[in-house]
Amino acid sequence: MFYRQILKEMENWAAGSKRKPLILRGARQVGKTTAVNQFSTRFDEYIYINLELKDDKEIFSGVRNIQELVEAVFFLKNKSYSKEKKTLIFIDEIQFVPEAINFLRYFYESFPDLYVIAAGSMLESVFKSDASFPVGRVEYLVLRPATFPEFLDAVNEKEALKQLSNIPLNEFAFGKLISLFHTYALIGGMPEIVYDYAENKNLTGLKTIYESLLASYIDDVEKYAGNVAQMHHLRHVINSSFSEAGKRIKYSGFGNSMYKYREMREALRTLEKALLLSVVHPVTKAVLPIMPDIKKSPRLHLLDTGLMNYFVGIQSEILKTENLNNVCEGTLIEHLVGQELLAGQYNALSGLNFWVIWYGG
Repeated sequence: MFYRQILKEMENWAAGSKRKPLILRGARQVGKTTAVNQFSTRFDEYIYINLELKDDKEIFSGVRNIQELVEAVFFLKNKSYSKEKKTLIFIDEIQFVPEAINFLRYFYESFPDLYVIAAGSMLESVFKSDASFPVGRVEYLVLRPATFPEFLDAVNEKEALKQLSNIPLNEFAFGKLISLFHTYALIGGMPEIVYDYAENKNLTGLKTIYESLLASYIDDVEKYAGNVAQMHHLRHVINSSFSEAGKRIKYSGFGNSMYKYREMREALRTLEKALLLSVVHPVTKAVLPIMPDIKKSPRLHLLDTGLMNYFVGIQSEILKTENLNNVCEGTLIEHLVGQELLAGQYNALSGLNFWVIWYGG
């Protein structure tokens, strides 16, 4: 099962004695809706609300309190409310109706028997609005691209997945696992890419999907920009980030531009909030607590290595090599390791760290 681990995390949430509504975060196209649809099979009743749709938006129009809202949800979705039934309500694309976010607190307070999950790809746009976010009354999980074990599961390499868990690794399994890992390193962990490869085993057939994913992220820029200048900044950052991924960067002149420090820093921060990339500042001391030094140049990490490979045109180089450390002077494998570490974390505050040796005082 492709979403095995995130489903376990959601099961733990559902089993909690003081369960709060769950907000599932993640960039576009990482599979949030699919994961919740799979999770819904554990329930007696499943109500799906997509706030991109006009009819579903109207559920929240004019309701004065949580009692009216619950009645409207069940009535308009032709469901019957009963405390005897285990009911999951999934509010998808919740950022399109900020008032819906306000109501989450009241589900927790007045209808604790209902299981409520919300998801959205641009929640930061809501954070900046006048919406009252239900602090302390919701829980969070973050979904990211597939890990290598999830990739093996998706392509039905069950025995390889079993062998991967052996420490030390059996010598007879090494060659096949390395070959599979090279494929994973090449195509990345975006669900649509992995699903298509699992079904067709055709690398060249993935081109259309890569193009579609990249175009959708670039087109989404307008939704994050506050004005035309910011839109240009964001487009530049997206287009430049793929060649800068895995490297330490400078804000000023990022991507061989004439843009200033503040302009690029804000653009990168905006896309980081959208979970499309991570700007990771170095740690210079190997002691706890871990304290990144924000005065030093950060390392740039993107959502998915496969998207990076396609955009910068290094797929053929990966196919030819027997050692991934030789690709882009080791940048590829470092980026993929970072992706793997991050994908296995589901807490909203999870992140990456890297250490540098600092000889200063």
